[in-house]
Amino acid sequence: MFFNRSVTGLLAAMSAASAFAAPYTPADLGNELTRFGAIAAGNEAGTIPPYDGGLKVPAGLKPGDGQWPNPFEGETPRVRITAANADEYAEQLSSGQMKLLKQYPDTYYMDIYPTHRTAAFPEAFLAATERNAKSSECKTINDGLSITEDCRGGLPFPLPESGEQVMWNYILNYQGVNGWDWNHSAYVVNQGHATLTNTNQSTGEKPYYQIGVDGRDPAMAQRIWSRVVAPARTAGQASGYWDYLDPVKSSRYAWSYTTGQRRVRQAPEFNYDTPNSAFGGVAFYDEIFLFSGKMDRFDWKLVGKKEMFIPYSNYKLKWGCDMDTKLMPNHINPDCERWELHRVWVVEATRKEGVRHAQSKRRYYIDEDTFGAAVYDAWDDSGEMFRAGAQYNIQAYGIPNNPQQDAYSLYDFTRSQYGMFGNGPTRYRDKPIAEREANPQTIAGGQTR
Repeated sequence: MFFNRSVTGLLAAMSAASAFAAPYTPADLGNELTRFGAIAAGNEAGTIPPYDGGLKVPAGLKPGDGQWPNPFEGETPRVRITAANADEYAEQLSSGQMKLLKQYPDTYYMDIYPTHRTAAFPEAFLAATERNAKSSECKTINDGLSITEDCRGGLPFPLPESGEQVMWNYILNYQGVNGWDWNHSAYVVNQGHATLTNTNQSTGEKPYYQIGVDGRDPAMAQRIWSRVVAPARTAGQASGYWDYLDPVKSSRYAWSYTTGQRRVRQAPEFNYDTPNSAFGGVAFYDEIFLFSGKMDRFDWKLVGKKEMFIPYSNYKLKWGCDMDTKLMPNHINPDCERWELHRVWVVEATRKEGVRHAQSKRRYYIDEDTFGAAVYDAWDDSGEMFRAGAQYNIQAYGIPNNPQQDAYSLYDFTRSQYGMFGNGPTRYRDKPIAEREANPQTIAGGQTR
């Protein structure tokens, strides 16, 4: 059942925001803005509520082993967007969303649910974020390609002034201090057939937030490594990458281990538009989590802030739908997805003259609260849609209490296929991993086939 309003009224309620927000200052944090830089007030129509501290979990609702029950179970959508009415909501839809709606009019739709501003963060993160807003030492360098170590511990740019600063907020979005373990799978659907391309046991952490952890390199932004457990032909392989706050000085350290060679080798090809074989070629390495790596092949423009439908609180997609239900022949089952109206930062990336990349332009819509939930579009040299993606978030309530965004989808319109990545449980670590256990040789040494 849908909340039945007149189309005119609903459109007015969801009107796009102005291109740029007011010129806020650090003094506005905790007042007109939240302590992490989002607009504290709701919108005039009441379809985006004011921020009130984050998710309020119903009594008795507790996280399970690697999963979180849906705190919004039983909610009904406000409206359903289909190919027939998509033009009425065009201001709040991305090009990729419009393409899916128009290309699959009989099977794809978007259910728009009530908006909940669920983001919640610990005091240490909020204090460091406020410090960064006031500090002249927390800044971008190398034309925005790098940031200083002085930003560590908080959102680097709660008052972003450039596309690069918004993207650094996205890359470094907060997901706890101690790191996390995954047991995740990647599926690619091609010509209606779903293929498991990879099941892995992964570990991730952001040393950027590990201020008090012994042995952490303060220059490191994040690192992720995986051990493949399926399919059988690749079981036993391992790989990982370390990214740095100054990738101009310290480029990505990527490595891989294969059971045939039985040795760890550096993998400089794990970058840019190299197809990621673990994801069946549907994703480039710089499309992991929608963006990953160095920003030097694009010019990044901060377009502004507006209201958009983005994936939010996707507990059902993560754990309420099994893979057979979730993966339809041409797209993810829309009954499993949840979309909400949120304010987003809009960043457009245009390929630089004289550099090589398979995509000529990209556009990102990034949530103002979490800097994690996002929608992504990309175009090829002819101006045709190349790919579109979405990163699905939840609030991982309990201990720790932080936004989580480890599942995402990518649609490749050039080959009429799509991938769904990050299916499975996530477990946050009680303690950070020992530095010696993050050594690639140690990780590879534990491989068995």
